[in-house]
Amino acid sequence: MSKGKLRAIKERIESTESTMQITRAMEMVARAKIKKVEKSLAFVREYEAALRKNLSIVSASTDETELFSGEGDVLIVVTADMGLCGAFNSEVLRLADDTLKKEKDGIKAIVTIGNKAEQHFKGSALHFDSFTRFYDIPDADEAAMIWNRVFEIMRKKSASGLKIVYSRFKNPIIQLPVLYEVLPFEADEIPEIKEVYDFEPKSDNLYKELLESWVTSAILLATYETKVGELFARQNAMKNATENAQKMIEQLTLIRNKVRQATITQEIIEVVNGAEALKG
Repeated sequence: MSKGKLRAIKERIESTESTMQITRAMEMVARAKIKKVEKSLAFVREYEAALRKNLSIVSASTDETELFSGEGDVLIVVTADMGLCGAFNSEVLRLADDTLKKEKDGIKAIVTIGNKAEQHFKGSALHFDSFTRFYDIPDADEAAMIWNRVFEIMRKKSASGLKIVYSRFKNPIIQLPVLYEVLPFEADEIPEIKEVYDFEPKSDNLYKELLESWVTSAILLATYETKVGELFARQNAMKNATENAQKMIEQLTLIRNKVRQATITQEIIEVVNGAEALKG
């Protein structure tokens, strides 16, 4: 019986060691990818903020502030393609579901970015398009491609609003799911708006061009924030899994040693009892 128990414990230790090797490798991969994208996130944030500032300035000189006339919104939901990153994806999807409940008939279409979002909404009649396995490191060309598709959907559905649900990266431990109301655009209050500007080309044309560039940058920012947050979430989840596996191995090793000691003790007792029986 003890030998069978020892064999079972040994198999569990080997299985846990194999799992620990996988989680440690995934942690290292996530850490390596973080180095590629974390520094770029600051530049993407600055780029989006600069476009928003310029757009706010130009908007003060034009009456045409909307791309489409109509009612309702298109909702973009951004998640990771993969799991194994804790509650990262589920928290974004929960916010998206809450938004749909609150908006009721206000959401006319859903566009998903990321495999997890597609799986979540693929049965919905509102799900118009998806982009999966689309980016490793997000870039402006991909963001522009997404915006072109969203633009078509907004025109087809006569929607004037655009909202994005994604996970905003705060720090390596905290990623916050947020709802970013992109369109209709609301200009920031900045001192420059009070000044008089002469625009070339005309402010109306310039505004539309800037608006589309800014929306593209907002989509790029959402995908970048999501990618950085995903990698940190996966790194943290795999680190915790590795540490838990190590603790389990230590506990199983202790149990194995106790069983082995008990087996040896039992064998010694049997030998002694046998010797005593022979003497008798």
